[in-house]
Amino acid sequence: LKEPTVFFVVKPSFKNPGAMSRRISPLTLPLALVGAACTLRLAFAPAFSSGMAARREMLGAVAAGVVALNSPLPALADWQGEPSRALKKYGSAVLALEGAVAKGDLAAIKPKLRKFSLLCGAWRFEPQDFRKFSAIADALIEGAQNNKVDVVQAKYAQLLKETGLKQMLKGAPVPKGARVIDTGSSIAGISKLSLYTES
Repeated sequence: LKEPTVFFVVKPSFKNPGAMSRRISPLTLPLALVGAACTLRLAFAPAFSSGMAARREMLGAVAAGVVALNSPLPALADWQGEPSRALKKYGSAVLALEGAVAKGDLAAIKPKLRKFSLLCGAWRFEPQDFRKFSAIADALIEGAQNNKVDVVQAKYAQLLKETGLKQMLKGAPVPKGARVIDTGSSIAGISKLSLYTES
């Protein structure tokens, strides 16, 4: 039997996606100090104990254990491929508007203005890029709402240039077959994306 081939689709990397969700419990330092104090006390105590532990010490140890076990653990739940999915979904929709923007067809662009805002969500873990691209998208949306074709065309060109959207979304072969692993493999609703085109 021939072993199945597994393909990995490489998506654009984002700088430090887990930085936003990783946090340290505020109890870490106090618990470390208590542990150090206990270690020092045990290091300089006699080798053999002379009786039972005092009730106060026992309750303190139990309380410290309960606090240590209930402290929140660092989480990386914010990175599940949503930025890559937003880039593919809304980036494709924005690129599909290139002909309408070139013609100055605001009637075709206006119903899809929301796609420009949603596209910026692909950079939400990179605050500087997110602010920069959101400012461009906001100016484009405002120009379309004020019927300024020249502003829309200029901001559309600037958005494509600054984001590098055409280079990121062109030329990647679409993987076919079973056992294809990508960010869409585990995200609910990905099969719907293949059935319905973004309009």
